[in-house]
Parts: sequence; structure tokens; C-alpha cells
Amino acid sequence: MKPKKGRRPAAPRPAVRAAPEPAPELAPHPGHKYQMRISRLTIDKLGVKLYDKVAAVLAELVANCYDADATTVRITLPFDTYLAIQREGVWIDQGHEIVIEDNGHGMMADEVNRHYLHVGINRRTTRGQQTPHGRQVMGRKGIGKLAPFGICHEIEVVTAGGARGPQGFRVSNLILRYEDMLTEDEEPYNPIVGPLDDTFLPETGTRITLRRFDRRRVPDGPALNRQLAARFGLVRPDWRVQVVDSVAAGDTFVIGDLPIQKLEGTEIRLEDRPVPMPNGGPVLPVRGWVAYASVPYKDEAMAGIRIFARGKLVAQTRDFDIQSGFTGEYKMRSYLVGEVHADWLDEGDEDLVRSDRQDILWNSEKGEALRDWGQALIRALAGQAETSLRGRVWDDFLETSQLERRVQEAAPDDPAFRDSVVRAAKLLVGRNDREAVKDADYAQRVVDFAFAVGPQRTLLSALHQAADEAGTTLDIVLDLFHQAGVAETYSLGVVAQERVDAVGHLETMIRTNETQEAKLQVLVEGAPWILHPEWTPLSRNESLNTFRRAFEAWYRQRYGRDIVTSAIEHPARRPDFVFVQDEGFLEIVEIKHPGHALTDDEMDRAYGYLQALQQFLAESPDVARGVGRPRLVIICDATTFTRPSSTGASRDADVSLRAWAGVLHATMHAHEDFLAAVRGRRITPPPLGGLGEDA
Repeated sequence: MKPKKGRRPAAPRPAVRAAPEPAPELAPHPGHKYQMRISRLTIDKLGVKLYDKVAAVLAELVANCYDADATTVRITLPFDTYLAIQREGVWIDQGHEIVIEDNGHGMMADEVNRHYLHVGINRRTTRGQQTPHGRQVMGRKGIGKLAPFGICHEIEVVTAGGARGPQGFRVSNLILRYEDMLTEDEEPYNPIVGPLDDTFLPETGTRITLRRFDRRRVPDGPALNRQLAARFGLVRPDWRVQVVDSVAAGDTFVIGDLPIQKLEGTEIRLEDRPVPMPNGGPVLPVRGWVAYASVPYKDEAMAGIRIFARGKLVAQTRDFDIQSGFTGEYKMRSYLVGEVHADWLDEGDEDLVRSDRQDILWNSEKGEALRDWGQALIRALAGQAETSLRGRVWDDFLETSQLERRVQEAAPDDPAFRDSVVRAAKLLVGRNDREAVKDADYAQRVVDFAFAVGPQRTLLSALHQAADEAGTTLDIVLDLFHQAGVAETYSLGVVAQERVDAVGHLETMIRTNETQEAKLQVLVEGAPWILHPEWTPLSRNESLNTFRRAFEAWYRQRYGRDIVTSAIEHPARRPDFVFVQDEGFLEIVEIKHPGHALTDDEMDRAYGYLQALQQFLAESPDVARGVGRPRLVIICDATTFTRPSSTGASRDADVSLRAWAGVLHATMHAHEDFLAAVRGRRITPPPLGGLGEDA
């Protein structure tokens, strides 16, 4: 909706705000001795504490547009932008606006007072379960209107509704300011009357403008599209939400279905799978689907199963809290996707949706029934999908490794040899995920091992047995070495070789800009002493390893997505960062390949990990005492910052940026005595083929 030409509202700047008239003293109701009063500080709990992301705030405002029977909604905001930036330790608003306009039925002044300004009023009991146009109402608790205060300090409302008069529809214009509302008394709050109040517009509708922001970042267009699409499970012909970048002209998108690619043959429809209630109670209808994704999604908006009530997201789960011990569990948590529509979670007198609409009450009778139903569904899906996933993983491995061509070239006249190598590779690939087998280095290692093991019948037999009993390729290889008795043969040579080669290996790797970050991360986590003499390897520090797992679990619960913080446990996957430990400090080490210039987004992401870790330790003081103060170390050769926020983050006292040239110089200097003492005394383990053919 647009105001009349020439009447676009400007943000009011009154020099002095008139004090509201004193509210009359509240007298107890006749016959009642006691009375409850609600402090306006409740707004702080309902706004700031529940909604702290731009997408969550927009979702609440868009839901209000839907309940107003709007057919079109237009959101204008700056993509990929911090709404406030840090200067000398203070976050300063940058003058941006977020505007949400709709063509719904709007409100008259008395409706503004009775409904919009009445915090906590139940929308469905006061105005019905359905809108005038027959939509199932999304709103219920009457607190979504406060959601913007989670990111901003000022909300302006321009709305026109009611009956058309000779001049059109009368406008109500009011401005709410966060700091004016936060008082400890129970006096009524009087918003500022805006300049368009009592003017007229030719059509009904509402425009909400948000101003004066805290430190909040608007994602880029594709990410914002995914986040908003994930929050709404409805697409209908009379409903269109367009989002426009206020900075880059022409950058826009329309919210639609979340574009999730499903693995063929894994989808399960839910219309014929209702949720059974215990003790013979009535079944609860659901609709939607679950499946495995074609690729594992790390994006929190797309991973896992989204649960909707009345078309709006109310919960998201990765696994319905299922326990281990079922077929396919190793892939399920990476590939599981789906959407479940269960309107009964938000109907009737029983409200099972949490106040911030970010989860449901799982401990309720219906919540427990849904959890049990979901766990049974996941077991069925995992078993059904395992065959499809294994076939796709093997196809990906063959494409990456070119194994069939290589065995044909190696033994064109020996089909038995070719078959044994392929069988060994298939066992080694086993239950890997598709992301792992697409890594060329990992595929090369599997091929090399298959060529060595395949022709040796004793090892191949042990490999078959290990593959039947183990869960991952690492488990298979360890079991194989144990059964074949070859671990001792390698141990002495590997230990000796590690110390001799590590520094030289680092020097070789950083001399080329083509070195992959994942290789450097594996090197640093396995032998961090080559970068910093006091750093302790994660793999040899069990207490730090336990801490890492606890932090990953907390991060998954807090942010709804997985992170990988170890290169050692995920040799074929790129970790988000690695942990090492110095005396008194816990280091987050982010590594970029030589020659790389650190970008704004990379700085923001790494700094966000440091802030998340600081928050985790603040909430876990007992844990904090055992690990020390967290710091962020980023190894890169340059920066290309364009945002002041990135520059400010890089200057944080707990952040250190180090160039590879300086790292190499410090490493060589710190270990020059060691290198001089051991150079030339290398012990090389025997090649695997030297174990001999079993006749």
C-alpha cells in the first residue's frame, strides 16, 4: 500500500514528547480482594528475548498480513547488510529502514486500540478462527506485534481500514518507541501520533516501518529467501510476498516453496500415516513428506524436518531425538529432510506451540505421541533409503576415482585381479556419505588401498568381515589392521616420520596457492606445534575432545545446524574450524589457503564462531574453568574488507590474523634445533605391497 502522492511519511522528530495524561488509579473489582498488574517491562521479555533474527521478525509481520486477508505483501530492506555497525566499541544505527506493506483490510483507530495495542489478546477468540475471506488464522497469542523490538527501537504503523468514506479510507498513523515503553509501572502507554493520522487513502492496507536498529545483520538475498520460505508451508494463488533490496536496484525475490532436492526412491508421503494417540485415543492427521536429500544440507533452513501448524513453522527437528542403533543412522542426520503439517498443534484450547514459535511442547501428551511417531518414521525411512543412498554413493565414487578405467589399464588381461580391487574399494566406500567420496584426495586413498589389499586374499577376507561389523571406513581399516596384525609394523615408522616431515610438509604446502584448506587443517590439528610450540594437538587431549563435542551439541541446539570442528575425525570433509589449546587459552583456528584474501563474509562467520563460543562458556562456567579464555586465530595472506564491521572484528583483542609467510618463518625459527638434530635419520615404513601375497 502507498500513501497519497506527496504524502509519504517522514520519521517524526519531535523536540519534546508530551507527557501522557495520568491514568486513573485502578480500584479492585467489587468483591475481589486481590488484583494483578503487569509491568510494561514484559515487553522486553516478549520482544527482545524471543526474536533476535531478521527472518524471525519478518515471519511474524508477514503472518499478520496473512491474517489481514492481504493478497500481496512487499518487504523492502537492505540485503547482506549490518543494520548497525561498531565504532569504538559502540554499535551505531546506519539509518536503514525495513518496510512491510500489504493490501489487507487494515484497521481503524478503535481497532488499533482494541486489537493491535492490546498485548496478549487472543486473536482467535476475539475475531474468530477464520478471517473474513476464510483463511485459517495464524496468529493466536497477540505478542507477534512486539517481535520487531527484538531488532529495532522504533515501529511506525500506517494503516487504513473500515468503511470507505467520501475521501477514501481514514488513516491511523502511530509510532511506538522501545525506550518509552520500558518503565516499571503499569501506566498505559501512549504511542506518538504520526503526521498521516486522520488523512485518507484510496485503498485499505497497512505499512509497518522499522527504524533505529541494534547489531543485526540482514542475510544476502538467497539466504533470506531460504530462511523465509522455510518458515511458511503455504503457497496459494491469492497470496504473494515479494522481498526487495533497498540498496541494489532490481534485486528481488518472491517467497515460494523451499527448493529441496530429494534423493530418488526415498520419499515417504504422510497423508496415510496419522499420529496414533496412546490408550486407544483418536489418531491425529498429518500431511506432508519426509525423504533423504540428494546432498547433505548444512543450511539450517533446509536441513531436517520442519513442522508446520496452519501454514507456519512451529518446530524443526533433525531426528525426533531418536537413539542410535538402527539401519541407516549414519546417513540419516546428514540427509534427512521433510515437512510435516500438523494443524492440531495450534488448535482448540490446548496450545502446544512455544511462545516464540520456535518449537513445540514435546513433553505434552500429543508432543510425546508426535515424537514416537517421528522416530518410527525415521527408522522406516532410514532402512528404505539405505539401498538408494549406497547406490548413489558408489556411483559418485566411481565418477570421482575413475576406478573402472584404472583397473582396466592396470590389468587388462586379469579379470580376477580387477574384480578383487573393485570389491575391496566397494567395501571401503561402504557407508560413506556422498560428500566424502566426491573428494578427489579421499577417493585416491581408497583406490590405492584397494589396489594393495585386493590381490591379497587374507586381507580381503578380513576386510569383508570388518565391513560387515564396522560402521565407517575408519572402523573397517582399524579392524582390518588388527585382524591382519600389521599395525605394529607401521607404528614405529609413522611416529618417526611424522616429526621429521611435518615442517617440511608445511613449507611445501604453503609455497603454492593451490593447496586446499582441508589439507592444511588436517596438518595443523594433527601437529599444531609446527605453527605454535605451545599448541596441544586435539587428537591427544581427551578433555579438549570432550569439550569440542559438548560445544558442537550446544551449537546444534542453539542455532539449529551442525558444525564440524575437527579435521581429524572428518578427513574427507572440510571443517568449519579446528580447536587447539595453549596454556590458559582455547584457540579457534580458521585456515585459508595460501594467497587467499579474507572476505567480509568469512570474517563475519569466523567472528560469529568466537562469539558463540564465548556465549557457550558464559552459560557453562564449570566448563569454562577447564579450557581457558577463547581466542580466534585466522591464517590468511590478505584481507578484502569493505564493511567497517569486519575491520572492527579483526581488531578485537581476542582475534589474531597471521600471514603464511610469517607463520613459516616463525615455525622454522622455533624448530631449527630439532630439524638439525633429526634431519637424515628418517625411518620409512615398508610399503603395504611388501607384506607379500598369500599363496
